[in-house]
Amino acid sequence: MAVNYSANFSMVMKPQRDGNLMNSKQKLAWEQELWDEFSADGFTNGTYYPVVGIVGMLRANKLGKDGKVWTDEGFEPMSAAEQDAYIADLSKTTTNWFDELFRTAFSMNHYLSLSGGSDIATYYVSLGYSKDNGILRKTSYDRYSLSTKVKLNPHERVSVDLGIDFSQQKSDGSSLNVNPFQYAYFANPYEKPYNEDGSYRPDYTYYNLNQINGGREAILPANGYNIMREINETSSVADDYAANLMLSLNYTISSKFRFSGLLSYNFINNKSDNINGIDTYAAFRDKPSVLDDWNSRRSYGSITQSSANNTNYSARWQLNYSDIFNSIHRLQVLAGAEIRGSKAKSIYEKRYGYDPVTGNSSTPAPEKTDDKVDYNKLVDMTNLIDGLSGQSIEETRFASFYASVDYSLYDKYIASLSFRTDGSNNFGSDEQFNPTWSLGLAWHVGDEHFMEKLRPVLSRLKLSMAMGYTGNVNKTEKPELIMYYSTSYRKTDLENLRIGEVRKAPNPHLRWEKTRDMKVALDFGLFNNRINGLVEAYYRLSKDLVTSVDVPYMTGFRGQGYNTSQIENKGIEATLQALVFKCSDFRFNASVNVAWNSNILKRYTSPISYSANNFVGYPLGSIFAGKSTGINPETGLYKYKLRPDADILKPTDLSDVNNYIFYKGTSTAPVTGGFNFSFSWKTLSLNVGGAYSLGGKVVDEITSPVSYNTISVTGMSSGEKIPTSENDLYVNHLNVRKDVTNRWTENNRTGVKYPRIIDTYGEKLYYDQIYPTSSTITRATMLENVSFLRVKNMSLSYSLPLDVVSKMGVSSLSFSFILTNLFTITNYSGLDPETPGATYPLARSCSFGLSLGF
Repeated sequence: MAVNYSANFSMVMKPQRDGNLMNSKQKLAWEQELWDEFSADGFTNGTYYPVVGIVGMLRANKLGKDGKVWTDEGFEPMSAAEQDAYIADLSKTTTNWFDELFRTAFSMNHYLSLSGGSDIATYYVSLGYSKDNGILRKTSYDRYSLSTKVKLNPHERVSVDLGIDFSQQKSDGSSLNVNPFQYAYFANPYEKPYNEDGSYRPDYTYYNLNQINGGREAILPANGYNIMREINETSSVADDYAANLMLSLNYTISSKFRFSGLLSYNFINNKSDNINGIDTYAAFRDKPSVLDDWNSRRSYGSITQSSANNTNYSARWQLNYSDIFNSIHRLQVLAGAEIRGSKAKSIYEKRYGYDPVTGNSSTPAPEKTDDKVDYNKLVDMTNLIDGLSGQSIEETRFASFYASVDYSLYDKYIASLSFRTDGSNNFGSDEQFNPTWSLGLAWHVGDEHFMEKLRPVLSRLKLSMAMGYTGNVNKTEKPELIMYYSTSYRKTDLENLRIGEVRKAPNPHLRWEKTRDMKVALDFGLFNNRINGLVEAYYRLSKDLVTSVDVPYMTGFRGQGYNTSQIENKGIEATLQALVFKCSDFRFNASVNVAWNSNILKRYTSPISYSANNFVGYPLGSIFAGKSTGINPETGLYKYKLRPDADILKPTDLSDVNNYIFYKGTSTAPVTGGFNFSFSWKTLSLNVGGAYSLGGKVVDEITSPVSYNTISVTGMSSGEKIPTSENDLYVNHLNVRKDVTNRWTENNRTGVKYPRIIDTYGEKLYYDQIYPTSSTITRATMLENVSFLRVKNMSLSYSLPLDVVSKMGVSSLSFSFILTNLFTITNYSGLDPETPGATYPLARSCSFGLSLGF
């Protein structure tokens, strides 16, 4: 029996705060600058002043002495001296919300395997345990796994393989309804997670922009919003179990015929509990309107529990025939069939008034408004209770039949032909089966006699070509009339009537999506295969792609699925590997690959609409925008280039989108690739690998949680349209980058990076009548090239020599050390060109591994 043990310990670095963001002192000074500039624009009978940030709240008497939002029922306004003292105190502390919310995560993996057996039976058993503490505080998971494989050879013609895999994973986290990375990025640095006494300090700015500017009161718990409370007093616990059974049989009928069969069964069970504590914002926002109106300050906890079972099975059997004729002809024929099926069933339940101590719940009654019982409210209450639990069931079935023929002559000329037809219960009988085929040809040119003179240099050369068709099922669209049942019922005195709706019109002519592939490849080796290369060119045309098309409302449906689109993909991919240097025990290997890929929407045909017309002839992920020509020193707004075919016949044509739109590139990089360098000396090896991407573009607009769109003041309509978020006064309510101060003002008109700031509720400028304001055009100013070169990993491994480990009483002992995402070279201004925007960037990590054999 052989025993092997391996362990791996990893550390994932927490995300870092963007160094371009303002600290507390800078942010407070910026808010004061905006107040001084825009408070003079008060209007609506002199009662409205744009309020941004905590400085604006103080200056507009919106904040009381204790730091609470000021209301008519609340606290007296501060004096000017008290306001200045309060601001000075806030500037002393800059909260690094990334440090508060995230941590460096540690994880470990342990594996123990045992193997052995005899000529008749062999076995392999593997046990695994993994533990990971997530980078977000209070997140973790534990995973246990068991894998067994048994191979039986009861007869010289029969072999049986049996495999059983089982895994269990438990994950813990918080049921946050706020993206923690977004909060860490935008939360004002002068906000604090805790008061001096250790209690939770509410965030006074994240959710109150609308309220302090005259809109609705922020819908918050009485104790305000604090993200640390959300992390600590909400929970999301998931238990996942998975089991897989696999049985295969191989029977050699004769020297030429062989039968093989495979049975597999997979079972997955997912259970989850999501709990919102009574004092959390998550619980407060979760309240149904049946129980409380929008301004109620009542709060109660809740728990949502779900259980989902998924089963998948497949059965495959095939017959193989192989033979050699006259020592030069090699023939192999294969034919078989496969059936697959799956069934998913989920059950969920939600309880309000949940008590985490006893595990019970007490559903709260609706808030009392008068002494009478409104029958309609009783019906609403029963509908609420009915909707708190339910289940869903989904089943799929597939059947496939396939065959292939492989022929080779002199092992130099190879032909391969395959055919299969797949059937799906997603379609009716006419379109249920989809026949597909493929043909491949290969020629070992290097084995030809006329290549002998080149073999000292060209040691291997193979030319291959292939083409064929494949099919795909778009399960989101259905050919049948589908009734979707509601979780509520129409209730009468005698019975409950089921309610359902047909969301989309059926299309009985819906059919499989089909793709035609063609590929040419050249595989070669140089100098006794010291240098190896592969160059491939492909062309792929996908037809009858299914999309949903909006249909006229008079039909009674929202949409209908059609085979509308045709997409063309083509590209060239090349890989080069080389043994660069070899001397005694030292070796240096290098490999690099590059790929150029292009796709184009060739056709979009819809019987009802042609909404994709602008994109026909362009790649998927196309970016259309304007072409900025800089900031106009007179107006402070971005200027945009007119199209050559633009017709400016009237003033409104100057703001017409169609006169400015250009194709600016694609979000999918056309050129990608990677590289790997390997150095080894005896049992010591070092590997460095990376990737690069060229030509990809992205509109790098880090969308703030607040903007002028989040303000809704009754009786007040917006005035000047805001061209870009860079012009919006109200995005500055939360944290922003330091360089926004380098902007256009009346006294600073040239050499600036950012345009003027506009208050949409302020003075009407009428620039929106001569400048385009649609984001389709104006996003050009935030378009960035996200090309990059990244060293993704570096690993160092060492195995002790056999003569050393034998003295230790073990068969093998090795160590490894791995670093990932070391550094990136890019001109992108954000955190990560692979994941642009205010999203989790790729984290740096390091790990240490140990492998021990007995």
